Amino acid sequence: MDFSSDKVWLSKTRDLRDQTKDIRYLALSYCWGGTVIMRTLRENVHIREKYGLQVADLPAVIRDAITVARKLKSEYLWVDSLCICQDDEQEWEQEAALMADIYGGSVFTISALTSPNANVGFLGPRQRSIVPIGTIEFSGKGEEHDDGDRPLLLFIREEPQRLDNELTSGSLSQRGWPLQERILAPGVLHFGRDQVFWECNEDKDTVLETGDWIRHPLRIKTNDGCRNLTVNDTRLWKNLLNNFSRRDLTVFSDRLHAISGLAARLRKNGAFTGRYVAGLWESRLDVLLLWTMSQGRQAATIPVEKNTRISTWSWAHINRRSCYDTSDLGGSKSSLLAPAKFQFEEDAQDLQSMCPGAVVPSCEVVLHGFVQELNRVIIPSASESFAAERKSLRDYGRFSFCDLALDDDIDGPSSCYYSIRMMDNAAEKSQSPLKWYAIKYLLLEKADSSGLEKAEGRSVYKRIGRLSLFFHRDDDSMKPYRITPDPDTHYPDIFLNEEIPLLTNGQWREIILI
Repeated sequence: MDFSSDKVWLSKTRDLRDQTKDIRYLALSYCWGGTVIMRTLRENVHIREKYGLQVADLPAVIRDAITVARKLKSEYLWVDSLCICQDDEQEWEQEAALMADIYGGSVFTISALTSPNANVGFLGPRQRSIVPIGTIEFSGKGEEHDDGDRPLLLFIREEPQRLDNELTSGSLSQRGWPLQERILAPGVLHFGRDQVFWECNEDKDTVLETGDWIRHPLRIKTNDGCRNLTVNDTRLWKNLLNNFSRRDLTVFSDRLHAISGLAARLRKNGAFTGRYVAGLWESRLDVLLLWTMSQGRQAATIPVEKNTRISTWSWAHINRRSCYDTSDLGGSKSSLLAPAKFQFEEDAQDLQSMCPGAVVPSCEVVLHGFVQELNRVIIPSASESFAAERKSLRDYGRFSFCDLALDDDIDGPSSCYYSIRMMDNAAEKSQSPLKWYAIKYLLLEKADSSGLEKAEGRSVYKRIGRLSLFFHRDDDSMKPYRITPDPDTHYPDIFLNEEIPLLTNGQWREIILI
């Protein structure tokens, strides 16, 4: 940007990962708010590189960001709608895979926290709850300000705003993409409703206008920062996904791309090892497969939109808010005989390694665990209330509490449904002070395996939901027991009612989840 010009130009960086060491730039995080007129397309990118754009013609949010960048003497500003060809699918995929580098390589990110769309700026008069308390006289004219001998008025704010409140209520915090834009940046300059906040990769962040310190547990610290990530930090990833799933996306198919930068940063920092596919890490599939669908603001009667290119085992398969249980009840551990693993067809993992947000339709999950058939009578419709689901199951079992979460309405009573036991706290029963046994299952439906090259005689299933059962330890008839794996022998399940079993006899199997 030319600081004295009424124009800005697009500058091309051939390889951002190599260039960020030499180019100091700011990045902008904002709500598009529907259709953005000023987009860079294949037909105008060269014109904008050569002749530039009139600042006055740009949306208000971008104009304000240019003003901030110029005041801070920053020559470069990165804005997604201008710096990525929006109708070039290949370039968009490549740039989406570089979000960790783009936002992480900036000096800091400008956050238009409360602007509902690109046409509403963040600079200008504010509604302040402040009281003037006096003036300060400056003698002489210093180099750091141009006010001369003009007195400056001193104010005090009655009740300073807090960033965590702004992050909860601000328009930007309701959108999906800005989550990683905020977390990946080394620092964020938030423009709130009536004050400015500074957030960075330190233990504490600062409210610029008050000097208050704030803390944010979702910040991802770099390896040279003050807080290191632990290997396989599953709780961190679940917290990030819970936060992300509450946000809205204009394009449903962007779900994986909108967190791909976070996945790339976590892998780089050593928080997770191994492969990452469709929003899940292979090293902790036993836990991460146990997501549930949260109704949120969406009524249960609204049809569930699905992305058929994404496997049923991924939370990104369903266009509805999903969530994880972040509590570790009684030291639950995997009930699987072997760690769950991804199984790829051909060279699909190469695509995933190149772009963490890419859809890999030819990837399955292999599970080796205890599989049982469910009694169809006790499975209610997903559209029924949670209270009704809980009561329905309680009537057919002797356990104290249950949590049934279906991904969608299931078919008629003639259909067969299955479960595979994923997690339990039976191994910790003597050490844990809790008085509950907890067992978590994936609910399954048989799928067609005819087109699956690597089925190799194994049963193939689709995910339809999750079931969690809890019961008192002092109930001797319900205590878990270790089952010796034998593929040719059927074993009774612990949850049997005298009249109607919840889960019928099962056996240990190796299955494929698509």
